[in-house]
Amino acid sequence: MLNDQQFLEPLLSQLVTPTFVLDAEGKVLVWNKACERLTGVKADKLIGTNNHWQAFYDDKRNCLADLLVKGKTDELQELYCYHSDNNQFGFHAENWCQIPNVPGHFYLAIDAGAIHNEKGELIAVVETIRDITEQKLAQENLNRLMQDHVTPTFALDAKGEIIIWNKACEQLTNYKAETLIGTKDHWKAFYDVQRDCLADILLKNDTDKIEKLYSLQADNNANEHGLRVENWCQIPNVPGHFYLAIDAAPIFNDAGDLIAVVESLRNMTEAKLAQEELERLSQYDGLTGLANRRSFDLRLKGDWSLAERNHTPLSLLFIDIDHFKQFNDIYGHQLGDDCLKAVASTISGQCLRPSDLSARYGGEEFTIILPATDKAGAQVTAERVRKAVFDLHWEHSGNSAADCVTISIGIGTCIPTKDQLVDTIIKMADESLYKAKEQGRNRII
Repeated sequence: MLNDQQFLEPLLSQLVTPTFVLDAEGKVLVWNKACERLTGVKADKLIGTNNHWQAFYDDKRNCLADLLVKGKTDELQELYCYHSDNNQFGFHAENWCQIPNVPGHFYLAIDAGAIHNEKGELIAVVETIRDITEQKLAQENLNRLMQDHVTPTFALDAKGEIIIWNKACEQLTNYKAETLIGTKDHWKAFYDVQRDCLADILLKNDTDKIEKLYSLQADNNANEHGLRVENWCQIPNVPGHFYLAIDAAPIFNDAGDLIAVVESLRNMTEAKLAQEELERLSQYDGLTGLANRRSFDLRLKGDWSLAERNHTPLSLLFIDIDHFKQFNDIYGHQLGDDCLKAVASTISGQCLRPSDLSARYGGEEFTIILPATDKAGAQVTAERVRKAVFDLHWEHSGNSAADCVTISIGIGTCIPTKDQLVDTIIKMADESLYKAKEQGRNRII
């Protein structure tokens, strides 16, 4: 059938892709019209000869099809600037080429596949050629623009292989472009274990993965096609942790096909750490280091809802330093602050479970939230706290309950129900504290 030119030539001549076929001896069997248009060489000058190289080069050298005919595919690296053997058709290569009969330089994408008979013998090789000069020039222009861009940036082609890895990306990751270009190993620059980067997710249209892989997804309504996320990242080749803001955007050709994805990264570590410190400070009391009133309110609300769902008891301790106004009047506000810090540290030290929360409620008042704790359990904790503060033996001559600093504690305990508000337990603990003071202080009610 391969020798039947009346069958092959009409079939392949209709292909818009430049295509030629060599027989097992490397002679041209078919040279289609698209190949004539690309090279300016007519089929009748090449059919039956080994001169097809003359259509592409001034000096004799092997084409990709020749390497398959001769079994010399190990020469791919020497002859082509890019090559791959993972193409389903056979072998793929790319190269700049100065076609002798046509002015200018062309960047050609070349595929070659072998045809075997039933015995497994090679009978022909088909080579197809695509002129992707404009795409290559656009890529090189983009690469030049990105190389000096201060923002770390890389780009993947439609197959997910790296085509751009700029200098800023090298500096961020300590990975050189030469080790990554043409591979799918960009993940190694950011993670110890293989996983998708944002560019991969966009390329695969697999945005459901974002929530699992990234800590924050920005509102992408403003960018119809792109994605924006943020995440902590431990870059393998660079010590420390980095908080990266990541953007990924697609590039389409005139036909609307996705041809590449560009990912840019911004190192937001210092800003993130500053933000987290501000958030931390907003949740804790500046003097004592305990949770502040805002944190207490949020935590109590959450523990109340959990107790309501699980039908478990919730206990709350309200703690007040006895006669603290007199302490300040006698010893001064500086010692008063020192006393507050000492009492706060002691109270915190008696919260033995991770679920317990100690907080400064205001002034000399403190509180402890005890989830899943009944009244008996709350009394045990309260007594432990009262005794620990008493054992500080911090002098307080103005205290009617003792000659040292003491505390009074009110306990509120309930199993929350839907018809109750969280203020219920606060009122219970507050009323109990009032009774403890009324009955002589340095006690628990």
